[in-house]
Amino acid sequence: MIPTKMTIAGALLLVGTAAAQAQEACSVYTVQRGDSLSGIARTAYGSISYQALWDANRTVIGSNPNAILVGMDLKLPCADGSLPGSGTVQASATTPVPEVGADGPVQIRLVTGTDYPPFTQEDMPGGGIYTQLVRAAMDTMEPRYETSITFVNDWDAHLEALLPAHAFDGSFPWLKPECDKPETLTPTTSARCETLLFSDPFYEIVNGLITRSDSPLAATSDYDDFHGTSICLPEGYVDAPLAAGGLVEPVVTYFRPANPDDCFSALMAGDIQAISLEIVQADDIAGRLRLGDAVASNPTLTMVKLMSVYVDKSNPKAEQVIEALNAGLKNIRDSGLWFTTVRDGFAAYYGD
Repeated sequence: MIPTKMTIAGALLLVGTAAAQAQEACSVYTVQRGDSLSGIARTAYGSISYQALWDANRTVIGSNPNAILVGMDLKLPCADGSLPGSGTVQASATTPVPEVGADGPVQIRLVTGTDYPPFTQEDMPGGGIYTQLVRAAMDTMEPRYETSITFVNDWDAHLEALLPAHAFDGSFPWLKPECDKPETLTPTTSARCETLLFSDPFYEIVNGLITRSDSPLAATSDYDDFHGTSICLPEGYVDAPLAAGGLVEPVVTYFRPANPDDCFSALMAGDIQAISLEIVQADDIAGRLRLGDAVASNPTLTMVKLMSVYVDKSNPKAEQVIEALNAGLKNIRDSGLWFTTVRDGFAAYYGD
């Protein structure tokens, strides 16, 4: 089933200003003037978030859910999560896998961590949705490559010790910095541009600013209104989304708890004014804490962020690992396996 628990997500920019047209699940819908993904989802499914629509139509919409255009044909998933007509997208030829060399398969060792459900979580089926995507992609590259994935629950150690020492060949999932826009980079992300290579994004997330629903910040369209506030950025989470909006210290004050749940407790207590978080994760936490309509995601101050695999440039296999990851990702997108993996992963996580 399509997940139905997400309530914060969904207020995305409109195409034009006219009212959205009628839509039905399990059909192909042509985008009209005035449509948004959230509006289409609300009409077709009731309380459903736009996320499943975006996932089902990534090859049409691309990496920005705001960028739907009049005339686009979107597949509206059926009740069982399949797509109208064929169940998935049309399969196409996969990228050829080089033959196994004299030295045998290339060993690729990847590392991830837990506590980022539903994307990476050791006790989830397949280790979480992102873990399943990476594994599925690399499976298409066998027998030339043999891939192992290990959980090490110290995210900082991945970048500070394990990758530089070549204990592992790649770490995921991490936000891909916009290295071609140095003016938007903090010292942390700038250093990553200098020392790391990045795979093509296996998944795109929407990062938002979560506030109390009764706060004026819930509806502002100006990042400047957050100046002087305290914003929760959980420990280990990068500040790139905030930095892109100019919300860096000392302009704002960061609250850095180890557990993202503590952000919501601090928000409701009035100790902070906002939370910087991926909106699917924020929806999950708000629902679990039974906050209902007490919190909201600012509908205009959202940013699409790319989640990639990091590879240290000093690794002798760096270019080869990136090439294999990108080729495998293309294979599962072209075959439809990317969508079914995401669909089934969310369904399992939300218990549908």
